[in-house]
Amino acid sequence: MKYRTTLFFLILAVLSSAFLTGCREEGLSELENPAVPRLLLEPRGLNYGSPGSTGKQVRLPVSGSEYTVSSTPLVDEFEILNVELVKVDLGMALMFQLSDKAARALYRASVSSIGSVVVLMINGNAIGARRLDGAISDGNYFTFVELSPEDMEQLVLDIKATIVQLQKSK
Repeated sequence: MKYRTTLFFLILAVLSSAFLTGCREEGLSELENPAVPRLLLEPRGLNYGSPGSTGKQVRLPVSGSEYTVSSTPLVDEFEILNVELVKVDLGMALMFQLSDKAARALYRASVSSIGSVVVLMINGNAIGARRLDGAISDGNYFTFVELSPEDMEQLVLDIKATIVQLQKSK
């Protein structure tokens, strides 16, 4: 009898897990081109630059620049409220508007990690990087990406659609 009860709860747990996972993925599967944005910080610390330091190696597609970034995002897709394509002095850039929680995290990182790089990842692929050169206190993060202007326009639309879908499923 004890075996049947354990088996029942095991099957119930597996089915619940599959159902909940399916619901979460269902939101993104409705999108034509999901674009999940994350900001990852180049870690500084005791092992900075050593071959055994924690993190993962990423490479930008055009320049080939390589960075070691933390596996844990500084800002994840749930903390990005909006993204816009903006013209700045040096050209076209993406501006990410962050939640209060993410804005505080970015501010702390921009103060304590001056000189480190923040890498923009879309669906796990590095497409842009920015070296922190001062405090970012307003919750707006600007970065250049290694894409053509046309691709940048489409990327902004895809990120916006993804963010809306993720906020619905949250």
